[in-house]
Amino acid sequence: MCRLLGVITREPTPLLEAVPDELPLFTALSEKHKDGWGAAWYSGAPGRAGTEDPSALEDVHADAASGLHVRRGIDTARASNAYGETIAEADGEIIIVHLRRASEGLALALENTHPFTEGPVAFAHNGQFDMPAGLREKVLALGGRPVRGTTDSEIYFSLITVHAREHGWAGAIQRAAADLTRWIPELGGRYPEGLNCLLMTPDALIAYAQSDPEQLQATSTWDTYDLCWRVDAHRVLVSSTGYDQPGFAVIEQGCAIEIARTSLEVREHAALPGFQLSTARAEGEAAWAARRPDAPGAQASLLATTA
Repeated sequence: MCRLLGVITREPTPLLEAVPDELPLFTALSEKHKDGWGAAWYSGAPGRAGTEDPSALEDVHADAASGLHVRRGIDTARASNAYGETIAEADGEIIIVHLRRASEGLALALENTHPFTEGPVAFAHNGQFDMPAGLREKVLALGGRPVRGTTDSEIYFSLITVHAREHGWAGAIQRAAADLTRWIPELGGRYPEGLNCLLMTPDALIAYAQSDPEQLQATSTWDTYDLCWRVDAHRVLVSSTGYDQPGFAVIEQGCAIEIARTSLEVREHAALPGFQLSTARAEGEAAWAARRPDAPGAQASLLATTA
């Protein structure tokens, strides 16, 4: 699992000014989510072909015409000079940052590091899902974005680009998530552990939330997969959990929020008809949270249940 941070402001703003309090706390999460990092933003300034650090570079697939910049590294953000340079350089109305914690068996390589791009669009995923035999081929046969690495995240993004041909990006994410939720169990896998994501276009920042808490690791907190957002006068912020987040609200399962560039108008996209909650969430948020020993009120709930 990984960590996501996205911010959209009314006018171009350096990342360090847009999230001065949150960014240091978010970056500190790389002590655990230590398998790489990436950032994307739109800017009129030319990008760089690379840096002196061979573990970090400008994404050669980023769309120069739109001003999209993507920089990624495979080292740990907290200890990375390249990461420090990147967050100091990031300046625009829409910026996303990703901290990677690689799924078991996936290589620490730039081609597996988020954000991924397709034209002027950048995408970052928090979560993972089973890749039963036939799933990769089923998705790629639809002719979406070519996959360059070995992550499930790129398969997800490829499927999103297929649906984007007929739907807006928010709807495309929801439809891709619905496909994966249906196809993976049909092919012998489990309900997707996490399909949380951020997607940025030249016009908007989009966030989507979906996860299965029963698949959380024993060391994970009960709210690990919550994707939260906050609206302020000058910005809208979307973030994974892991640090204190006063004033944040949790994005509901299956829902997407779409924030317009410059105006900060927020459009909420309800879950699609027929959206499938994970079994644990279908039983009730309080019920699954109470199973976690570190959940608020968990011990009291468990005592009440067993009394």
